[in-house]
Amino acid sequence: MLKRTVFGILAAIFGISIVALCFTPAMVITVAALSATACFELNKCIGLKNKPIKVISFIVAIIIPVYYEYAKEIYELTNIKISTVAFLVFYTILLMGLMLAKYEETKFEEVCSVILSSVFVPYAFSCLFRLRDMWDTYPDVYDHHYGRFFILFALLAAWLTDTFAYFTGSLIGKHKMCPNISPKKTVEGAIGGIIGGVLSCVILFAVFDNFFFEKHNMNYIEVIVIALLLSLISMVGDLSASVIKRNFNVKDFGNVVPGHGGVMDRFDSGLFVIASLNAIIVIYRGILS
Repeated sequence: MLKRTVFGILAAIFGISIVALCFTPAMVITVAALSATACFELNKCIGLKNKPIKVISFIVAIIIPVYYEYAKEIYELTNIKISTVAFLVFYTILLMGLMLAKYEETKFEEVCSVILSSVFVPYAFSCLFRLRDMWDTYPDVYDHHYGRFFILFALLAAWLTDTFAYFTGSLIGKHKMCPNISPKKTVEGAIGGIIGGVLSCVILFAVFDNFFFEKHNMNYIEVIVIALLLSLISMVGDLSASVIKRNFNVKDFGNVVPGHGGVMDRFDSGLFVIASLNAIIVIYRGILS
């Protein structure tokens, strides 16, 4: 209980800091650091021994957020536009080559895991930039206040779903939800988490809609539906992380925050939610356009 409370305070401080600094270079540094740390933790969790792959994946995890933030500036300076598909193809081939060079100590499944840790994880973190810039992507729909709103929306949907699920499960939880994956999680806790996550997002929207938004192009029905989806996705992310830790027989991914685990322990559900919110908005705007 104390750990959850402490983390709740730390999460609030982090969320406020991200929102306050989201239009400054400090956010790029923060996202790159989180991506690199999460990549390192996952590689350590799977027992990766191939040092060249470790180093290259760590560097790629840093480069991806920096590139997503400064892609326009890089193109203006070099006149080179990097294809995402081409990068993924050649990066995968490079990792396979390094696997062959040290095949005695490198498994194929480790390379697959490295692709997830060094590509998907940094990409998911980088979606914070995309959420921040939705007002620039869709200027006719959103104003600049939506950038901070979407970031907070994602963080609340992830962290408060988990928080409400924990407290509800601790108080009234009786029916086990996934005993083979996470024995402490209950159906009652999941329902409480969803309700708490959705209500938190609705309250956040009410505050922004009444005091900050200049363009009122979202309604409560949309907010509730999106928040409900994100709460469910948050649970998928949390349980997926539990499966990974159980498969590799580790308690925590890291120890960045003593008593609370590593970056992946704190952002397991958040990564799924941040990337999903970006996808939902893009798909939804595409359907309406």
